Amino acid sequence: MNYEIVTLEEKIAVGISARTNNTSPDASAIIGGLWNRFYNEGIYASISGKANRKALGIYTDYAGDEKADYTTIVACETVKEPEKGNYTVCRIPAGRYAKFVIHGDMVQAVAAAWQEIWQMNLPRAFQCDFEEYQDDCMDNAEIHIYVGLTEDNTTVIESRCGLLCSECDYREQMNCVGCVHMQKPFWGESCPVKDCCEAKQLEHCGQCEDFPCDLLNQFAYDEKQGDNGKRIEQCKCWKKN
Repeated sequence: MNYEIVTLEEKIAVGISARTNNTSPDASAIIGGLWNRFYNEGIYASISGKANRKALGIYTDYAGDEKADYTTIVACETVKEPEKGNYTVCRIPAGRYAKFVIHGDMVQAVAAAWQEIWQMNLPRAFQCDFEEYQDDCMDNAEIHIYVGLTEDNTTVIESRCGLLCSECDYREQMNCVGCVHMQKPFWGESCPVKDCCEAKQLEHCGQCEDFPCDLLNQFAYDEKQGDNGKRIEQCKCWKKN
Protein backbone atom coordinates (compact mmCIF):
# COMPACT_ATOMS: atom_id res chain seq x y z
CA MET A 1 0.00 0.00 0.00
CA ASN A 2 1.48 3.30 -1.11
CA TYR A 3 2.01 6.28 1.16
CA GLU A 4 3.85 9.59 1.27
CA ILE A 5 5.75 11.20 4.13
CA VAL A 6 4.21 14.51 5.22
CA THR A 7 4.97 17.00 7.97
CA LEU A 8 1.92 18.31 9.82
CA GLU A 9 1.38 21.22 12.16
CA GLU A 10 -0.39 20.66 15.47
CA LYS A 11 -4.16 20.18 15.28
CA ILE A 12 -6.77 20.64 18.03
CA ALA A 13 -9.51 18.01 17.97
CA VAL A 14 -12.66 17.92 20.10
CA GLY A 15 -14.98 14.96 20.52
CA ILE A 16 -15.74 11.91 22.65
CA SER A 17 -13.46 9.05 23.65
CA ALA A 18 -13.10 5.54 25.03
CA ARG A 19 -10.31 3.19 25.98
CA THR A 20 -9.92 -0.07 24.02
CA ASN A 21 -7.52 -2.58 22.47
CA ASN A 22 -7.26 -4.00 18.95
CA THR A 23 -7.33 -7.55 20.31
CA SER A 24 -10.49 -6.93 22.32
CA PRO A 25 -13.64 -8.59 20.91
CA ASP A 26 -15.54 -5.41 21.86
CA ALA A 27 -13.22 -2.99 20.01
CA SER A 28 -15.43 -2.63 16.92
CA ALA A 29 -18.54 -2.13 19.03
CA ILE A 30 -16.80 0.48 21.20
CA ILE A 31 -15.52 2.48 18.22
CA GLY A 32 -18.82 2.12 16.34
CA GLY A 33 -20.69 3.27 19.43
CA LEU A 34 -18.61 6.44 19.60
CA TRP A 35 -19.40 7.27 15.97
CA ASN A 36 -23.10 6.64 16.58
CA ARG A 37 -23.13 8.93 19.62
CA PHE A 38 -21.05 11.59 17.89
CA TYR A 39 -23.65 12.14 15.17
CA ASN A 40 -26.95 10.78 16.49
CA GLU A 41 -26.76 12.39 19.93
CA GLY A 42 -25.94 15.83 18.52
CA ILE A 43 -22.35 15.96 19.77
CA TYR A 44 -20.90 16.94 16.40
CA ALA A 45 -23.50 19.71 16.00
CA SER A 46 -22.80 21.04 19.50
CA ILE A 47 -19.07 21.59 18.97
CA SER A 48 -18.36 25.21 18.11
CA GLY A 49 -15.43 26.69 16.22
CA LYS A 50 -14.97 23.85 13.77
CA ALA A 51 -11.96 24.29 11.48
CA ASN A 52 -13.71 22.29 8.72
CA ARG A 53 -16.47 19.73 8.23
CA LYS A 54 -14.21 16.67 8.28
CA ALA A 55 -14.62 14.03 10.96
CA LEU A 56 -11.56 12.51 12.63
CA GLY A 57 -10.97 9.07 14.07
CA ILE A 58 -8.00 9.42 16.44
CA TYR A 59 -5.87 6.82 18.23
CA THR A 60 -3.62 8.09 20.98
CA ASP A 61 -2.22 7.45 24.49
CA TYR A 62 -0.81 4.08 23.42
CA ALA A 63 0.34 1.86 26.26
CA GLY A 64 2.77 0.20 23.84
CA ASP A 65 2.51 -0.90 20.22
CA GLU A 66 -0.57 -1.72 18.11
CA LYS A 67 -1.35 -4.67 20.43
CA ALA A 68 -1.58 -2.50 23.55
CA ASP A 69 -4.40 -0.40 24.99
CA TYR A 70 -5.05 3.02 23.46
CA THR A 71 -7.58 5.83 23.59
CA THR A 72 -9.81 6.20 20.55
CA ILE A 73 -11.49 9.56 19.91
CA VAL A 74 -14.19 10.48 17.41
CA ALA A 75 -13.82 14.20 16.85
CA CYS A 76 -13.58 17.18 14.55
CA GLU A 77 -10.81 19.73 14.23
CA THR A 78 -11.41 23.09 15.92
CA VAL A 79 -9.61 26.42 15.79
CA LYS A 80 -9.21 26.44 19.58
CA GLU A 81 -10.08 24.43 22.68
CA PRO A 82 -13.70 24.82 23.84
CA GLU A 83 -14.30 26.96 26.91
CA LYS A 84 -16.90 24.54 28.26
CA GLY A 85 -18.63 21.28 27.47
CA ASN A 86 -18.22 17.63 28.38
CA TYR A 87 -15.78 16.89 25.56
CA THR A 88 -12.48 15.12 25.10
CA VAL A 89 -9.84 17.52 23.80
CA CYS A 90 -6.85 16.13 21.92
CA ARG A 91 -3.87 17.95 20.51
CA ILE A 92 -2.63 15.97 17.52
CA PRO A 93 1.12 16.60 17.68
CA ALA A 94 3.09 18.27 14.91
CA GLY A 95 5.59 16.04 13.17
CA ARG A 96 6.19 13.46 10.47
CA TYR A 97 3.39 11.16 9.36
CA ALA A 98 2.95 8.45 6.74
CA LYS A 99 -0.13 9.50 4.77
CA PHE A 100 -2.31 6.84 3.12
CA VAL A 101 -5.22 7.73 0.83
CA ILE A 102 -7.92 5.06 0.54
CA HIS A 103 -11.32 4.85 -1.10
CA GLY A 104 -14.24 2.58 -0.35
CA ASP A 105 -16.67 1.61 2.37
CA MET A 106 -16.10 3.77 5.46
CA VAL A 107 -15.90 0.76 7.76
CA GLN A 108 -14.51 -2.07 5.65
CA ALA A 109 -11.93 -0.04 3.70
CA VAL A 110 -10.51 1.52 6.86
CA ALA A 111 -10.34 -1.82 8.68
CA ALA A 112 -8.57 -3.45 5.71
CA ALA A 113 -6.10 -0.56 5.46
CA TRP A 114 -5.14 -0.81 9.12
CA GLN A 115 -4.60 -4.55 8.76
CA GLU A 116 -2.00 -3.77 6.06
CA ILE A 117 -0.44 -0.90 8.02
CA TRP A 118 0.08 -3.15 11.06
CA GLN A 119 2.18 -5.47 8.86
CA MET A 120 4.36 -2.69 7.42
CA ASN A 121 7.86 -1.91 8.66
CA LEU A 122 7.18 1.72 9.56
CA PRO A 123 9.15 3.58 12.28
CA ARG A 124 5.95 4.33 14.18
CA ALA A 125 6.02 6.74 17.09
CA PHE A 126 2.87 5.24 18.72
CA GLN A 127 2.01 8.71 19.95
CA CYS A 128 -0.95 9.64 17.77
CA ASP A 129 -2.48 8.30 14.54
CA PHE A 130 -5.69 9.44 12.92
CA GLU A 131 -8.15 9.08 10.07
CA GLU A 132 -9.54 12.14 8.31
CA TYR A 133 -12.82 11.58 6.47
CA GLN A 134 -13.01 13.81 3.42
CA ASP A 135 -16.76 13.27 2.82
CA ASP A 136 -19.75 11.46 4.27
CA CYS A 137 -20.28 8.93 1.48
CA MET A 138 -20.62 5.60 3.28
CA ASP A 139 -20.10 3.33 0.26
CA ASN A 140 -17.27 5.12 -1.57
CA ALA A 141 -15.64 7.54 0.84
CA GLU A 142 -12.22 9.12 0.53
CA ILE A 143 -10.29 8.68 3.77
CA HIS A 144 -6.80 9.92 4.63
CA ILE A 145 -4.97 7.88 7.25
CA TYR A 146 -2.03 9.50 9.05
CA VAL A 147 0.40 7.28 10.95
CA GLY A 148 2.74 9.11 13.31
CA LEU A 149 6.44 8.45 12.71
CA THR A 150 9.58 8.98 14.73
CA GLU A 151 11.77 11.89 13.70
CA ASP A 152 14.51 9.49 12.56
CA ASN A 153 15.06 9.75 8.77
CA THR A 154 17.19 6.61 8.54
CA THR A 155 14.55 3.93 8.05
CA VAL A 156 11.87 5.23 5.64
CA ILE A 157 12.93 5.07 1.98
CA GLU A 158 11.54 8.24 0.37
CA SER A 159 13.37 8.24 -2.99
CA ARG A 160 15.78 6.22 -5.11
CA CYS A 161 18.66 8.70 -5.01
CA GLY A 162 18.54 9.72 -1.33
CA LEU A 163 16.50 12.91 -1.53
CA LEU A 164 14.13 13.38 1.40
CA CYS A 165 10.82 14.04 -0.31
CA SER A 166 9.32 15.27 2.97
CA GLU A 167 11.77 18.19 2.89
CA CYS A 168 11.28 19.07 -0.80
CA ASP A 169 9.90 22.53 -1.61
CA TYR A 170 8.10 21.19 -4.70
CA ARG A 171 6.23 18.34 -2.99
CA GLU A 172 2.98 20.16 -2.21
CA GLN A 173 3.28 22.58 -5.11
CA MET A 174 3.43 19.73 -7.66
CA ASN A 175 1.31 17.27 -5.66
CA CYS A 176 4.27 14.89 -5.76
CA VAL A 177 4.08 11.60 -3.83
CA GLY A 178 7.78 10.78 -4.31
CA CYS A 179 9.54 8.88 -7.06
CA VAL A 180 9.25 5.60 -5.14
CA HIS A 181 5.47 5.77 -5.64
CA MET A 182 5.27 7.11 -9.21
CA GLN A 183 6.16 5.76 -12.63
CA LYS A 184 6.83 9.10 -14.32
CA PRO A 185 8.39 12.01 -12.36
CA PHE A 186 6.75 15.41 -12.64
CA TRP A 187 10.03 17.10 -13.64
CA GLY A 188 10.50 15.28 -16.95
CA GLU A 189 9.86 12.21 -19.07
CA SER A 190 12.19 10.12 -16.94
CA CYS A 191 14.94 10.23 -14.32
CA PRO A 192 18.08 8.24 -15.21
CA VAL A 193 18.91 7.62 -11.54
CA LYS A 194 15.41 6.33 -10.80
CA ASP A 195 15.40 4.20 -13.98
CA CYS A 196 18.82 2.70 -13.21
CA CYS A 197 17.92 1.85 -9.63
CA GLU A 198 14.60 0.26 -10.53
CA ALA A 199 16.12 -1.68 -13.44
CA LYS A 200 18.45 -3.30 -10.89
CA GLN A 201 15.46 -3.94 -8.58
CA LEU A 202 16.99 -1.88 -5.77
CA GLU A 203 15.13 0.18 -3.19
CA HIS A 204 17.70 2.98 -3.36
CA CYS A 205 21.13 3.75 -4.79
CA GLY A 206 22.90 2.88 -1.55
CA GLN A 207 22.20 -0.81 -2.21
CA CYS A 208 24.10 -0.78 -5.52
CA GLU A 209 27.56 -2.33 -5.77
CA ASP A 210 28.65 0.72 -7.81
CA PHE A 211 27.49 3.22 -5.16
CA PRO A 212 28.21 6.09 -5.36
CA CYS A 213 28.46 5.96 -9.16
CA ASP A 214 29.36 8.75 -11.57
CA LEU A 215 25.70 9.30 -12.45
CA LEU A 216 24.64 9.79 -8.83
CA ASN A 217 27.64 12.03 -8.15
CA GLN A 218 26.71 14.14 -11.18
CA PHE A 219 23.24 14.76 -9.79
CA ALA A 220 24.36 15.20 -6.19
CA TYR A 221 26.99 17.83 -7.01
CA ASP A 222 25.24 19.63 -9.86
CA GLU A 223 25.69 23.41 -9.47
CA LYS A 224 21.97 24.20 -9.88
CA GLN A 225 20.07 21.09 -8.81
CA GLY A 226 22.55 19.34 -6.52
CA ASP A 227 22.70 19.21 -2.73
CA ASN A 228 26.48 18.96 -2.27
CA GLY A 229 26.30 15.23 -1.63
CA LYS A 230 23.57 15.25 1.03
CA ARG A 231 21.56 12.60 -0.83
CA ILE A 232 24.60 10.31 -0.95
CA GLU A 233 24.96 10.53 2.82
CA GLN A 234 21.25 9.76 3.17
CA CYS A 235 21.65 6.62 1.04
CA LYS A 236 24.47 5.57 3.36
CA CYS A 237 22.10 5.93 6.34
CA TRP A 238 19.46 3.84 4.58
CA LYS A 239 22.07 1.22 3.70
CA LYS A 240 23.07 0.81 7.34
CA ASN A 241 19.47 0.12 8.29
